Amino acid sequence: MNNDRYSVAPGSLVQQLDVLWRRQCDEWAMLRTGRSNLHAARTRMFDLGGWHVIAQCNPSRVASAAAKVDARTLAARPCFLCDENRPIEQRFVLYRGDWKILCNPAPIFDPHFTIVWAVHEPQLVRSSLHSMLDLAADLESRYTVFYNGPSSGASAPDHLHLQASPVGCTPVETELAAAVCAERGNNGQSWIEWLRRVPVHVGLSRPGRRPTIVITGDDRQAILDAVGQVLAALEKVHPVRPEPMLNLFATFADDHWLVWMFPRQAHRPSCYGHESDRYLVSPGAVDLAGLLIMPRPEDFERLDAATIHAIYREVSLSSEEFDLLRDHLRR
Repeated sequence: MNNDRYSVAPGSLVQQLDVLWRRQCDEWAMLRTGRSNLHAARTRMFDLGGWHVIAQCNPSRVASAAAKVDARTLAARPCFLCDENRPIEQRFVLYRGDWKILCNPAPIFDPHFTIVWAVHEPQLVRSSLHSMLDLAADLESRYTVFYNGPSSGASAPDHLHLQASPVGCTPVETELAAAVCAERGNNGQSWIEWLRRVPVHVGLSRPGRRPTIVITGDDRQAILDAVGQVLAALEKVHPVRPEPMLNLFATFADDHWLVWMFPRQAHRPSCYGHESDRYLVSPGAVDLAGLLIMPRPEDFERLDAATIHAIYREVSLSSEEFDLLRDHLRR
C-alpha cells in the first residue's frame, strides 16, 4: 500500500469520505477542474411517456465515453486504477482492507467516488455483490453504490471497481422509491410487476418501461441468492461471456436493501461515433438510470426524445428476451 496516499480521518466511513472529498477538492487540481466542469454542466429534461431522462452536457466525461475497451487496447495501456498508475495527488480511504475509495476526477455527481479493488483483477459482478451490499449499508443511506459490467459501460473492464453517488441523484431512484412505497401501501399502482414477495421481493418492470429488475428486502443472504438467480436466468436468456451484460445498483434505507439491475444487449448504440452525424454517448449505469451523459455540446443541443428512445432500446435487453426472463423467474 502507498501509505503516503492513504487518507486517515476520524469518524464513520461517511465522515471519512466527506473529509476526503473536501481535502481532494482543495489539493488536487484535476479534481477541482472536473468539479468546476460539473457545476457548469447544462442539463435538459425529457419526459418519455411516464419516465424521465436528464441529459447532462459534461465535457469532462469525454475520455470515458471515448474509451476503447477491446482486448488489444486494454493489454497495451497501463491500467489507470492500479496504484502505480494513479496520479500521486489521488488519495484514498481504505474500506474493509481490500477496497480503496477514491475521488473521481471527472465527476458526474458532487461528490462522486470510485471504489477500487486492491488487486488488478477483471470486472465481474459476482466478485462485487457481497461488498456492494456491505458498502451500501455502511454508507448509512447517504450513497448509492453501482456497478458497470465489463461490456456494459465500464471504461476499465480489466480492473474490478464500483462507484458511489449521493442517494437519489438519478431519475430512476425517485421512480423506484415511489414504486416501492406503492407496494408497501398495497394500492396496486406500481410500474413494477412483483413476481415474488418471500423471502425478498423480486419484480420486473411492466411493458412500456425500460427493462428493469428490482429486488428489495432485509435479508442479506436472500438478496444475494435472488441476484444469483437473476444472473443464472440472464445467462440462459442472453448468454454472453464473461458474464451477463448488466448495470447494477444497491442502496440501503430503513434496514432494507434496494437492488436494481438494467439487463443489456449492447455496450453502445448504433449512433455511437466521433463523426459529426454521430453521438459520442456510451451508456453506463448512470445513463440507464436516467442521467444521460453527453460530453459533446453539439450532441447535447441536437438530442431529442426519439434519439434517446433509440439509444435505450438498442442497449437494453430486447422486449422478447425480457419476457423470457420474466418466464424464467416466475418458475
